[in-house]
Amino acid sequence: MTGKLPLFFCALAALSLAACAPAASPAESAAPSHAAAAASVPSPSPLPAESAPAASPAESAAPPTPEPSDVPSEPSDLPAFSPAQASEEAAWIPCEQGARFGGDPEVDCPLAVWDARVGLNDLSVSFLPQGNADAMSAFIDAEIRIPPTEVTYAEENRALLIRMEGVVLDTGDPREAAGSDDWVYDFMEEFGLPLPASFPMGSLGEDNGFFRNAAISSDGTDTLITLLLTDRAGELRVESGTLDREGMQPWFRIVFQEAP
Repeated sequence: MTGKLPLFFCALAALSLAACAPAASPAESAAPSHAAAAASVPSPSPLPAESAPAASPAESAAPPTPEPSDVPSEPSDLPAFSPAQASEEAAWIPCEQGARFGGDPEVDCPLAVWDARVGLNDLSVSFLPQGNADAMSAFIDAEIRIPPTEVTYAEENRALLIRMEGVVLDTGDPREAAGSDDWVYDFMEEFGLPLPASFPMGSLGEDNGFFRNAAISSDGTDTLITLLLTDRAGELRVESGTLDREGMQPWFRIVFQEAP
């Protein structure tokens, strides 16, 4: 009996050690695959240092504002203005002095009036190419798409005469013009040119504090706008630009103010 006791206690000690040993986890007991061993929790990517908020659909669709160029500094008897001239930098001149601006009269660029309207202190006119292939080709090639325009003053009735050379009131229909290939219609569609278009002859329908009885007429070659100036009209300046980014919808505006 005494000889069996040591064996009994040895067996009991072995059982106690086995019970105290930590159980192996399922991950340790099973051999992991190569993919599982390589897997790790991805760390988040850093945020940009300066992230601008996303533009709303209305902001992203808004057309850009054209950037004006510098004003020509060369003096002349009649001030000339480029189509991209900055309105805030254009010189004010006496209405009696008159002005000349726009393209070169020697360069053929047949145009038609798209719109003419009276504002609170201005008159504005926008243009389209005439509706035939030759006129559109000249329009595309022209460096300046504002027509050669001369502003003169008639002292006897304080009238301002604005003559636009090579400008008519009706574009004509491209479908009826000779040589209107597919590129003509592609060009019109690409730049949103609503040809054919026609502007009515006669009164522009509104007066303002600086002029009255504004009227437009054409002899089929040139177009004339007449204004009867009020006593408030002392100075004018010419502004011009384009309604689109590509320069295919040109306009000019004559703004008036009282004499200083």
